[in-house]
Amino acid sequence: MQRVRMSVFAAALIFVAAGAHAQTSFTTINATPLKINVGADGSFQIYNTAVPGVGQVFPTTTDLADMGIFAYIDGVLHAPDFGAHGTTATSALGTFTAWEPVSLSTVFGSGTRADPHVVSVALAAPDSDVRVNLTVTYVRGENFFRLRTHVFSTTNTLHEVDVYLGADIFLAGSDNGFFVSVPQLNAVGGRSCDPEEGSYNILLIPITPANSFTVAQFADVWRQIGEGTLSNSSEGSACVDNGAAIKWEDIMRGGSTSVELNAAVSFGEVPSAANFHGFTLNASPNFITLAPGESAQVTITSTHNPTLDFNSAIQLFTEGLPPGVIVTFDRSVIAAPGTGSVVATITLDSNVFPQLYSNLAIFGSGGNETHAAFLGLDVLCTPPKILGINQPQSTTVRRGQRATLRVTPSAGGLFTYQWYQGHAPLVSSPIPNSNSAELTTPVINEVTQFWVRVTNPCGSANSLTATVVPTN
Repeated sequence: MQRVRMSVFAAALIFVAAGAHAQTSFTTINATPLKINVGADGSFQIYNTAVPGVGQVFPTTTDLADMGIFAYIDGVLHAPDFGAHGTTATSALGTFTAWEPVSLSTVFGSGTRADPHVVSVALAAPDSDVRVNLTVTYVRGENFFRLRTHVFSTTNTLHEVDVYLGADIFLAGSDNGFFVSVPQLNAVGGRSCDPEEGSYNILLIPITPANSFTVAQFADVWRQIGEGTLSNSSEGSACVDNGAAIKWEDIMRGGSTSVELNAAVSFGEVPSAANFHGFTLNASPNFITLAPGESAQVTITSTHNPTLDFNSAIQLFTEGLPPGVIVTFDRSVIAAPGTGSVVATITLDSNVFPQLYSNLAIFGSGGNETHAAFLGLDVLCTPPKILGINQPQSTTVRRGQRATLRVTPSAGGLFTYQWYQGHAPLVSSPIPNSNSAELTTPVINEVTQFWVRVTNPCGSANSLTATVVPTN
């Protein structure tokens, strides 16, 4: 169903836009399934050839629509020049200052993953030294585009800046939709109501973690941005005319006068979260089996995402390891741009509780992102075994001499030993300081028996009795 805006503020803005503003220029990324109009004022219009409808942001009949980048700079709201789009329904924003266009590039890149389509926009905040550079990247065949927002002060002056990405979404052939949130992406947006349109979604995806969000009726989204506070709500089951926004708060805190924020906007099926990571970590092998006291090596590989222009060193670390699991790295940093491998050594102490650890995490941090490589660890619990050929062997020795006895347990692990004099399993005569796999007996002057108890974290095993006989 085509939207009809009945509110007085919408009609008023339509007339003002037609008479008081010059048309905003734009550059088109003409690809499939998305065609993206990038406005010189920080606004957008999207077309998707894979779904019904015309434009995917209201109003659908204009080259630029009610979607874009907003910022509160020292208490003043800056927004795209919606009045120059021909039609708009954003008056609930209230008073704002339009961005001043500085430059708008043509389309660069061939559209591949290694060489995506790129459009750059430079904006100025009037009466301020704050500037905003937007970079849109799109890979042909994907149902989302990425948006990098670089906010900086030309005089290195600190400012209080909150940044918003907001949209009045138009879902396929209808302007109504259900509110939707996707926790694995920290994303919010709308889903089409008409079953004939399938599960079509429009999502705002904060690659750089956002502080707050809202999904609400379109006018309420603009009101919340205008008031500077998003509701953190996506509640509601009705199919309504909706919009969405995400917010990054006080981005220049900590003394930074240059900040980059990454986001994406998707149209259609919910994309994989891995698409929006500046880098990914993987472990090979991703499953190991060890006994207490053993160790194994795992290769941790980081791969940076060129479509996000990611270029950062990756610091590797661990947190929350099970007791007795120790991880060391042959080097703990993967150099920029974030692609490379390190060797992690997984070592088990004697106190590891034997069980299956399905999500042992090794973390990497860089470029304001932290991701993990996960591997499974199966800690075996098998008590020692002493096979016949590995038992202490009876022997003879010249009277007044010492004998050497040995035991070789199997089943793996970190073993401890205690030798005893006498017949197994009598423990009344432990031999002091006899705590290794090899025993040098006391001086033998008469037939004497010995045995050893071998212990690991999973149990104990007693050897057979070895008899040492003296000879003249």
